[in-house]
Amino acid sequence: MHGIFDEKRVILWRTIYDLNVKGLVLGISGSFREGGNTDYLLLKALEIFKERKFNVKLVALRNYKIGYTKSCRRCLEEGKCIIDDDMTRRIAPLLLRARIIILASPVYFDNVTALMKTFMDRTWWLRGKLRYKIGEGIVVGRGYGLDTALQEIHNFMLKHEMIICHRGVRCRAFEKNEAAKDETALKDIEKWLIH
Repeated sequence: MHGIFDEKRVILWRTIYDLNVKGLVLGISGSFREGGNTDYLLLKALEIFKERKFNVKLVALRNYKIGYTKSCRRCLEEGKCIIDDDMTRRIAPLLLRARIIILASPVYFDNVTALMKTFMDRTWWLRGKLRYKIGEGIVVGRGYGLDTALQEIHNFMLKHEMIICHRGVRCRAFEKNEAAKDETALKDIEKWLIH
């Protein structure tokens, strides 16, 4: 037991130390609204990383064709998802290349959006391939459901054995541009690089 703990600690510290290499920070938006509150906060986060010389990339899921999982489990034989769409061709390679992955979603019925959930479900074939990548979450809503939506993002990251380095960002916003007024959410984004 002691050896496993030490091994994981060494991997964790190597991952954090290797951030000096300044790899890709991938921001994934599950919002249907271009330029809405979720995109605003995600772009703020990416801007902070960019200022610190990280490569950043925004993936707005609304602009991609992502089919639902078929639960065929063919990925176990093929080593990759057999559905030929933007998820397999364009997004999965970015996930594999990224060092930091930020998932951002509005809150719909106390959860992430259908766009974000479909994206999450389609990563099943990547099990073990996202291990030790650093993950962060941003959720935006009126107030109710913020914690459960963020928990969904964290559950996704834990399933992939990612490192969650902050409690996540909860933003109370509903009307356009309200996110810019949530000082707590903006401060939480800035804290990411301190951790």
